[in-house]
Amino acid sequence: MESTWHQISKEISEHVARAGRAVVAVDGRAGHTSSGILWQSNLVLTAAHTIRHDTDIRIVLEPGHSIRAKLAGRATGADVALLRVDQEIGQATAEFADTAALAVGELVVAIGRTRRGNIVASAGILGGLMGEWTLSRTRIDQFIRPDLTLYPGFSGGALIGADGRILGMTTSGLHRGKPLTIPSSTLTRLADELNRKGHVGSPYIGLVMQPVQIPEGLQKKSGVPAGVGLLVMHVEAGGPADIAGVLLGDLLVQLNGQSLDDLTDLQDVLRRAGIGENVSATIIRGGQKQDFTIKIGERPLR
Repeated sequence: MESTWHQISKEISEHVARAGRAVVAVDGRAGHTSSGILWQSNLVLTAAHTIRHDTDIRIVLEPGHSIRAKLAGRATGADVALLRVDQEIGQATAEFADTAALAVGELVVAIGRTRRGNIVASAGILGGLMGEWTLSRTRIDQFIRPDLTLYPGFSGGALIGADGRILGMTTSGLHRGKPLTIPSSTLTRLADELNRKGHVGSPYIGLVMQPVQIPEGLQKKSGVPAGVGLLVMHVEAGGPADIAGVLLGDLLVQLNGQSLDDLTDLQDVLRRAGIGENVSATIIRGGQKQDFTIKIGERPLR
């Protein structure tokens, strides 16, 4: 009779082999390879910090089998890059798992491929979990910190859970070299946008503002209890706020019902609402409260 230890070991090995079919090696930086996840039959997700050029990238599917790829786009804030190949890759694509029900202490395994295309793995536990967070204006749906060793070449590879499905992409490029995992929901959202546009859009309303204290007398006169607002210093011509009727010198005090103590609050509201959505804006103009509706735009590429 097989021991429980042997059964668990065999099951983990089978999960690694199965999920590993969707993990590739990526040669996008001279002398250094990383790993990648086959998202669709001709699209590979990898860690953006490991890609140094846009073309002449090689994808190693298995020992002795490599193909050329090119950069389709990158979301640097989340360390995610999307690579495109000119042919269909005839092997299993990633089977992603929902990460919402994860718990600290669960067993996880990171999977990568070596420069030659051999599968490698590193096991550990989930050392830390938190909710949504933002890095360089990029919203990441969940903070996932696996407690394991990411050896050289593992960045861009997969993290799998107890059922063998992929929880997300591991990377050492976001937090001082320590391993983090970009969750599956964030990966698919960013990959879809990169595939369509080649970049990840940043929401904006076309205003330059600075926080100011609102005098108590103005609070009473306008009927707005906020003690701090954002003073409009510049309105971009033709931008979302300009179209909505916002003027230089207006004082923005609420957006979608949320008070704005600083510019971070503003960005949080815009990210949650998303590009193309309408937000309600409460403004003090000439001592009087006025309400506007602003349609969030996409920050132009410079």
